[in-house]
Amino acid sequence: MSKILITGNGFDLFHNLPTKYHHFISIMQTIEKNQFREDVSFDNLFGGIFKNKFTYDFNSIVENYKIENLKFEFDKINRLKELVVSNLWYKYSKNVLEIDTWIDFEVEIETILNQLIIFEKYSDKTVVNKNTFRDPLIKFTDFQLFGIVRIIDTTGLFTINDRYINKRKNIIEIKIILEDLAKSFEEFIMIFNRYLVDIVSTFYKEIKEKYQIPFQFIDEIYTFNYTPTLEDMYGINNSKVTYLHGQVNEDCLKQNIVMGISELPQDIKINKMFDFTKYYQKVNKNANKKFIEIPKTRIDETVFYIFGHSLDESDKEYIIDLFKFLEFDDNMYSKICVFYYNENDKNNKWRNLFNIIDKNVLIEMNKKGRLYFSNLNVENINKEFSKELQIYKIVF
Repeated sequence: MSKILITGNGFDLFHNLPTKYHHFISIMQTIEKNQFREDVSFDNLFGGIFKNKFTYDFNSIVENYKIENLKFEFDKINRLKELVVSNLWYKYSKNVLEIDTWIDFEVEIETILNQLIIFEKYSDKTVVNKNTFRDPLIKFTDFQLFGIVRIIDTTGLFTINDRYINKRKNIIEIKIILEDLAKSFEEFIMIFNRYLVDIVSTFYKEIKEKYQIPFQFIDEIYTFNYTPTLEDMYGINNSKVTYLHGQVNEDCLKQNIVMGISELPQDIKINKMFDFTKYYQKVNKNANKKFIEIPKTRIDETVFYIFGHSLDESDKEYIIDLFKFLEFDDNMYSKICVFYYNENDKNNKWRNLFNIIDKNVLIEMNKKGRLYFSNLNVENINKEFSKELQIYKIVF
């Protein structure tokens, strides 16, 4: 008999913390454009780009946090500025309007890698030696933002950064491009770590009133977040929380944030640059934490609560394990409860599930009440977490 909570970024957003992708980018843009010589107030950091773009989120922070007490250390802010001004992935991100969420950002990583195939066709050493190429498709790539190419005209005439031309062999060094992208990507993750540590964590102690949530009824917690919101806001013991994608650290060299794609494009695998994949980062950063165990016997009720996770394909291996757990339970006692923010969020979660799990499984489990949705509010959270579970004995 157990209750297992699984949280995603929506858990932090439920607490009005500025952890959306665009929240991060807007604050980085503010930092990039200013030079601070004293500790920074909430209004000075959040009252410009952030407020203009995310008025609702800004007002929610004002309503729920003692913003007059929020001070962001100027030396840490200026350190962030030094990091962002030269980061290739940040330069790219702030210029690409199509990215709305962290999942979109991870999709963009794969898009960039797939675009590298455009260089595979240039095997003519004479052409490479001249470093003058023409390809109409280059206009639709993002390599100029990364400083990989310089587009000369609208016909697709371009040159490649000399760093990526091997003058001796007269070849394009795609592996060096990948190495630079990987190095910059890890630096981007470190910048995000600094943002979460130096800016987002400052909010914890200034919350006006915490939600009264009975976490004492939860037996295990698995989180896809990097932030210690459960521990720092609710005092939950760290040993009770498993960070599936790593967590922040004051020391950037000790953070083990996992961010990336599920698999490398086939054409890129030959270069063995697995740095962009989540599975490589998990083992390389010591963030390969154990998820739920599929039991050999099941004699009691287990409820999984999904709080603030999109159920997107990027985490499909975990979602598949949840349904394996339910399918294994022949007695059909175990359940999955998915909290949703609004009807649009609910519809998106259903669509994501149908993209991962067999439709017949979903329909049958929903019909039997083993997969159900609950509107995300404090009353429903309390109702679900406090629900008494039954211990079922197998009769032989």
